[in-house]
Amino acid sequence: MMGFLRRLMGGGEPPPEWSPFERGRDHADFVDLVLADLRRRGLTFDYRDGEVVIIQPDGQEGDRMGLSNLSQQCRGSDRADWPSIIATHFTSLLAMQGRDMDALAADYEQVKAILRVRLMPDESMGGVELPQCVTRQVAPGIVAVLVFDFPDSTTSVGVEHLEGWPVDADGAFEQALDNLALEPTPVRDEVDAGATKVTIWWGDSFYVATRALRLAELVPAGTTDALIAVGNRHMLVVHPIVDGSAIEAMQVIHGLAGEMFRDGPGSISDQPYWWHEGSIVQIPHRADGKKIAVYPPDELVAVLESAVARSAGE
Repeated sequence: MMGFLRRLMGGGEPPPEWSPFERGRDHADFVDLVLADLRRRGLTFDYRDGEVVIIQPDGQEGDRMGLSNLSQQCRGSDRADWPSIIATHFTSLLAMQGRDMDALAADYEQVKAILRVRLMPDESMGGVELPQCVTRQVAPGIVAVLVFDFPDSTTSVGVEHLEGWPVDADGAFEQALDNLALEPTPVRDEVDAGATKVTIWWGDSFYVATRALRLAELVPAGTTDALIAVGNRHMLVVHPIVDGSAIEAMQVIHGLAGEMFRDGPGSISDQPYWWHEGSIVQIPHRADGKKIAVYPPDELVAVLESAVARSAGE
């Protein structure tokens, strides 16, 4: 009887850990629509926890397509739009299979304009290993991935592509970061958070969070330290450290990071970070009930104390 009532009220089996849906029924509806779309395409596949594995004609496993980002996108959209969102997603992914990436990537001059850098989660944040891709560890939780940016999708640059280019990894990453200038300028909002404020940069581009790697271009001239969060690919939260308000901002930014990471799409990290003259350092913390205890490293403590002293002397 209780099971029937839970189903009637939208309960039933709870969603799995990877799913952003709060109700089991919503998660089940999402999975049903995914499977229906793939069947409509005549594909043979296995549905597993959080991913779909395409089965090739010879019975071997082919491409693996994760569902985390797609489920986050659907969760943030009207239910009536889910079928079209799902269809567009798989159309883009499957179109990539038809591209001869080796031939395209052979000409660096042809592809350098579509190089970008995406910030992605490392394994500690639920990401996957990318051993054959050109990557850099940015900080605990965050990895920078060199990608080709197409109108309908992105795909990682393979180490074999880089080997044939006239630039090394540093040069390729620098070119890709320069190409941020080709992306739409994200919207900038100042958000009140108690006795302090934080700046949120946001937009549709997959590379808004990537601007953390060029943060000096966004913060006031002369800024050497800031608190940041890159919860998902579409947002960047920043608070320059100039006075004692940074202490309160630290907890605010941690909370925003967790929300943005959960909501996605394109989740990166739920951690707060300290930006210091171009380097990014994770700020340790511990949840204690509803409160967050933050444990800044000694070097950050010194920066905060200096900022408080300067503001007190003004």
